[in-house]
Amino acid sequence: MGTVLRDVRTIEHHDLPVDIRIDGNVIASISPSPVTPNNDDDLIDGRGKLAVPGLVNAHGHAPMTLLRGIADDVPLKTWLEEAIWPAEAKLSADDVYWGTLLAQMEMVRSGTTQFVDMYFHVDAIARAVTEGGLRAMLSYGMIADRLDRKGQEELRRTEQLVRDWNGEADGRIRVAVAPHAIYTCGTEIWRKAVDLATRYNVPIHTHVCETTKEVDDWRSRHGCTPIAEMERLGVFSVPTVAAHCVHVDGEDIGYLADNHVTVAHCPASNAKLGSGIAPLGQFFRNNVSVAIGTDGAASNNNLDMLRELRLAILLQKASRQDPTAMNAEMAFSLATTNGAAACGTNAGVLEPGALADLVLLDLERCPTMPVHRPLSAVVYASDPASVTDVFIDGRSVLRNGEFLTLDEEEIRAHARTIGSRLIG
Repeated sequence: MGTVLRDVRTIEHHDLPVDIRIDGNVIASISPSPVTPNNDDDLIDGRGKLAVPGLVNAHGHAPMTLLRGIADDVPLKTWLEEAIWPAEAKLSADDVYWGTLLAQMEMVRSGTTQFVDMYFHVDAIARAVTEGGLRAMLSYGMIADRLDRKGQEELRRTEQLVRDWNGEADGRIRVAVAPHAIYTCGTEIWRKAVDLATRYNVPIHTHVCETTKEVDDWRSRHGCTPIAEMERLGVFSVPTVAAHCVHVDGEDIGYLADNHVTVAHCPASNAKLGSGIAPLGQFFRNNVSVAIGTDGAASNNNLDMLRELRLAILLQKASRQDPTAMNAEMAFSLATTNGAAACGTNAGVLEPGALADLVLLDLERCPTMPVHRPLSAVVYASDPASVTDVFIDGRSVLRNGEFLTLDEEEIRAHARTIGSRLIG
């Protein structure tokens, strides 16, 4: 059975409606002429709706939806050590499962079809992704100073995760190797992580250069920046998603560009924690690949990628006092094509042969009317209420605002119960 989206508009074809045909998990055709559906095709009326590629959330911690709002308006170190880590110590695998389902619900409603994640109890996250229907690159956040018993166990867990889940859920799940950060993992752990990623042909996902304190402390102890140390260790010999990269120098940017590292820019989280604003202009000028992520809901406090890409633009314009610093087209490509490329998936575009990860938006609403330029309406004015339908891997996940793969009331009930326990 295929799917035909009848009379939808796209950013490229906004003057005249088109028909989009989905066969299996790929886009088969985009035609200005009516597509004749087969008898068993699912026919969807797309009149008045705009079809766009699904958004890719390039960095986050999905189960942290359960920690939303438990600590606001404090520095990162205080936030982590006094609020987040004590609360996370109470999380069971079952909690993580329900937190991931809650995160998927929120992401789908804001047009996200794929996300990059780092956490613990990752088997539970993978099970939730299998059931919820999103596409994900998952990783276990390793923290170990030395290659002692703890370090060996962290590496063993990561390798087991790769063996168990990479390519599962009909290919929707991919696994990355994730040393948490250069300052939380020792040199031998990093070297073993690179070996592991190379052996299994999977990416590395990590945090780096998020705060001035992180960079200054590392430089004072080691005489170089965290990114220079990662280059020395050969980390960038494998595809790498580097979250944050707020405080980088020219040499760092050269390493990122030369090694085709993808920077996962998290504007809301970095702003809320007072970490700063990543220098996207320098990244663009030096051909550094940039994608956009929300980070976890405990530091954001939501997973709305429509808001995130809008904030990415506005912060660049404001910080550089230049209205041309970034435009809607640039931001949208970071949240679609660049994010998909970082995950190694043929998505993030609407074209025949691409994976059928796409979103329908109703722009006939007060906040987006009148629609002079569809992309402007999407980037600067739309919100989750605009999202009516979401398709992931060719499967309908949200139809006319109703979930087809997630039990919304059950997930909400579990989230309330777990949340009450965590702060009790």
